[in-house]
Amino acid sequence: MTSNSPKGLFWLAVTVLIWGAYMPVGKVVSQAVDPYWITGIRYLFSGLFLAVIVMAIEGPDALIPPRKDLFTLILLGALGSAGFGLFSYLGVRLTRPEHAAAITVMTPINVAIYRALEARALPPRGVVLAAIAVVFGALLVVTRGDLTALTSGGSMVGNLLVFVSSLCWTFYTIKAQTMVGYSALRLTTLTCLLGAPVGIALAIVMTTLGHATAPHFADFLPIWPQIVYLFIFVSAVSIITWNLAVRMVGAQTATLVSTFTPVIPFAWAAWGGRVFTLWEIVGVVVIMAAILAHNLNEQRKARALKAA
Repeated sequence: MTSNSPKGLFWLAVTVLIWGAYMPVGKVVSQAVDPYWITGIRYLFSGLFLAVIVMAIEGPDALIPPRKDLFTLILLGALGSAGFGLFSYLGVRLTRPEHAAAITVMTPINVAIYRALEARALPPRGVVLAAIAVVFGALLVVTRGDLTALTSGGSMVGNLLVFVSSLCWTFYTIKAQTMVGYSALRLTTLTCLLGAPVGIALAIVMTTLGHATAPHFADFLPIWPQIVYLFIFVSAVSIITWNLAVRMVGAQTATLVSTFTPVIPFAWAAWGGRVFTLWEIVGVVVIMAAILAHNLNEQRKARALKAA
């Protein structure tokens, strides 16, 4: 730990708090405004907001990507906005925010499994065990210990949609790692700006087909604090605080601490009077322990490779 560690841990805590409240706030917004439209509008606004920051830090030229990267950036934008954002909103409307948060932490496991399949090899034993534990924990959380709930109720549809959103984020994460020469801030800005038209076009199509409803300005007024939170804090502030934290405490420590993000929605729900079953609590503990063990194992491998 360096002399910057206390500051880094502070910014990391801020980031985790912002991310942790994403699902509870997202549920409020998605119930007030059609998910298709809120997705496209959010990423367009966030992209424009971030563009101002990028121009101030990296200069106007940072907003003009090389032509060879344009298709990849559009694909990343589609995965990040029309994919992750849309399916998370659609899913959280039908399920509990704390359940959705527990499902979204599967991304590190998804990435590890994808890497193994890409190499045409079986995933490492540690990854398989972690994946099994995460799935088992998620089942306990979403069914509250009653596995018959898998075949009843709309919440399982919502949970599956949230899982699809986590898969979209998995592929976004994997593809983003191939973009060399881009800062995290610049890459996020460009993918927001290029992904927003995809989301808006999808919203227009779904509205034309009668599956979505275009919002009115009055729809946003009752939820303006939540809108500010999603558009500014989640899409912009958390990126800056995350980068600050990683720079000060390192990516490994930051990743480990971010494992505890799902605690926030559960604390939020408990504050609102929700009483959790023992199975839900056990499921969350299992998920967090599995992700934590996976991250620690990845750190150990990285140190071994560096030492070699």
